Amino acid sequence: MRVTIKDIANEAGVSITTVSRVLNNREDVNEKTREKVLKIIEKYNYNPNSVARSLVMNKTYTIGLIVPDISNPFFAEIARAVDDELRGYGYSVLVCNTDNKKQREKESIDLLRSKQVDSIIGSFSYDIYEEIFKLEREGIPVVQIDRFVKDSKAPAIIVDNTSSAYLATEYLIKKGHKKIVHIAGDLNTNTGYCRAEGYRMALEDNNIDFNEELFLQGDFGLRSAYLALKELLEKEASFTAVFASNDLMAIGAYEALREYGLKIPEDVSVFGHDNSLLSSLVKPGLSTMHQPIYKLGKKAARVVIDILKDNKYPEPRRIIIKTSLVERASVKAIN
Repeated sequence: MRVTIKDIANEAGVSITTVSRVLNNREDVNEKTREKVLKIIEKYNYNPNSVARSLVMNKTYTIGLIVPDISNPFFAEIARAVDDELRGYGYSVLVCNTDNKKQREKESIDLLRSKQVDSIIGSFSYDIYEEIFKLEREGIPVVQIDRFVKDSKAPAIIVDNTSSAYLATEYLIKKGHKKIVHIAGDLNTNTGYCRAEGYRMALEDNNIDFNEELFLQGDFGLRSAYLALKELLEKEASFTAVFASNDLMAIGAYEALREYGLKIPEDVSVFGHDNSLLSSLVKPGLSTMHQPIYKLGKKAARVVIDILKDNKYPEPRRIIIKTSLVERASVKAIN
């Protein structure tokens, strides 16, 4: 006869909820009770049936994660951190990749809703704000990561992108660069827009005119940066440095510059953002703004656990993680 969670609870003299808390390694269980329940679980070699458990607890123990590009090392590390943290609490993670497309974002939300996930962690564009508000009205907890939708009440784990991009641009200016290309990320996201604003503000504060020709539109992908910078090079535009809105686009800039026979940093300096794994592997090593990527993912997962445990959102709703500047070999000072 198959042992059920109810049988475990009856033999231990505790509630089904307590057994579930032990199975999910929850902290709010008395140690003696935990040991007693674990001995009975071991005695019967009990493995909980996930479907049965979800029916009993009215939970699926599944969290949805929506990312714009899982091939980007930044989001791959976010996904790993989220999974590592949630796994310890008995949750599975269902990852959806949107390719930065509004329709894919909406489809991903609809899919996760149909799977009755307990919560959604996501990196969203501005276009999806109505869907976020709808999830909030439905009572499905949402935690935003890296990007956030304006006016949403859902908590967001982010960095101060405006300040971070300002520091990156200012660093290049202090190295003597005045003709600085900015390869912007998707401006329909908070991240892309704020980093572009930081770039503009740094130029203005240092009495450098904004040059529309040196402001290039990318989408956070390597190829978008390569094509945008290649087009600028074909125009024979004059510049001495490139600040890309993320490391992946900085590497796209490396490709375009090398294709045109330009050396980094002797001819053109390049600066990125995120300090993803790739930034330390490329040659020359990429100077960049460090985001504690794993920490961002882990914090987002912790916020989800706290919301599900206490049915209470954190205050403040915007949790800001600091960035720091990493100097490598891709930037050269000029006179």
